[in-house]
Amino acid sequence: DALPHYTDEKNVKLFTKHKIYTEVEMQSRQDIILETYAKTINIEALTMLDMARKDILPAMSEYSATLARDAAAKTSFDPDADCTYEKENIKNLCALIGACNRAVKKTEQDLISAKSITDGAELAEFYKSTIIDDMKAIRIPADEMETIASSEKWPYPSYGELLFGIR
Repeated sequence: DALPHYTDEKNVKLFTKHKIYTEVEMQSRQDIILETYAKTINIEALTMLDMARKDILPAMSEYSATLARDAAAKTSFDPDADCTYEKENIKNLCALIGACNRAVKKTEQDLISAKSITDGAELAEFYKSTIIDDMKAIRIPADEMETIASSEKWPYPSYGELLFGIR
């Protein structure tokens, strides 16, 4: 938010007066910082998409299918079997998988749109206001799926496993 003001007239005067930077150096620094910011968020978004597409969504789809098979097996053995756990989790997982998948597709489209933006400040603002929101939209259902999935089915270690796990 502050970076667009880096080259405001009063700031340029301050830095040039004290011979810290020239105006050209300040503009170059601003351009480099904006470009670095956009590239960093781009890499993070692509990594998140990769994780969601290749690991989280397939694992949760398989887990929900396992729950469905378990519920079907129980009810075929005993039609009065209580499969509330399986049914509720299947329903929740299916809704979350759908939400996550829609967020992934939107993020992919927005990343494609970002390629047409040539102005560094405009691109950085797009990443800040659009791509980061897209990433949050992926994270919300993914985090919720993690709370539903068994630890064996979740494709990544939990924070507790990372911090306190001994192997």
